[in-house]
Amino acid sequence: MALRRSFFHNGAQHTLQDVLRFYARRDTHPQEFYPRAADGSIDKFDDLPARYHGNVNVEPPFDRKPGDAALLSDDEIADIIAFLNTLTDADLAPP
Repeated sequence: MALRRSFFHNGAQHTLQDVLRFYARRDTHPQEFYPRAADGSIDKFDDLPARYHGNVNVEPPFDRKPGDAALLSDDEIADIIAFLNTLTDADLAPP
């Protein structure tokens, strides 16, 4: 997983840091990830057909609201990435 260079159904994220930051902040700082609609509101899940919006996880820990503290700090994200990088098989790691 640490060797992949694109993540998600649309390849929008390119590093593990991007992925974890998205999940930690998508609900507390949605303007960082989603465009604004014509009325000025944040158009969350804009790349997903509306009929599938109900499938997006919103239960804890994804139940935070804009202005709440992010789910993970940058230091916690770095710690998780360090752990995930240890799971890469040595024969697959770059030289």
